[in-house]
Amino acid sequence: MYAIRATYLARDDMYFDQEYYVNYHMPLAQKLLSGRVKYVQMYAEFDTRVMMQENELRSPGIFVLMVESKAEIQAFNLFRRSEHVKPLREDIKNYTNCEPEWTVAELVGY
Repeated sequence: MYAIRATYLARDDMYFDQEYYVNYHMPLAQKLLSGRVKYVQMYAEFDTRVMMQENELRSPGIFVLMVESKAEIQAFNLFRRSEHVKPLREDIKNYTNCEPEWTVAELVGY
C-alpha cells in the first residue's frame, strides 16, 4: 500500500479554506480521478502541527490518496501530467495561496 500526499506548505501570509477544500475541491478530485486512478481511500488532514509545539504550524492542509500498487502511482503521475488535471490546478487559487509539495511513501503495518 502507498500514500500519495500533497502537503500544502505553511507560509506567513497564507490562507486555506478548509470548507471549500472539502466541499468542492475534493469532490472535483474524485470526479477527475474516476476511471484514471484506482485508489483505496482519499482524505484530508488539517492544521498539522509539531507535537509538543502546538504554535508551530507545518501545514494548513494535506491531501492523501491511498493506492495499492506502484502501477497506480504511475497512473496518478500520468494524470498529473495530463490535461485532465487542469481544473484541479486552476481551482487551487480558490482555497489557498500555499504551494503543495508532492510525496509518496510505502506503508507497512504490523
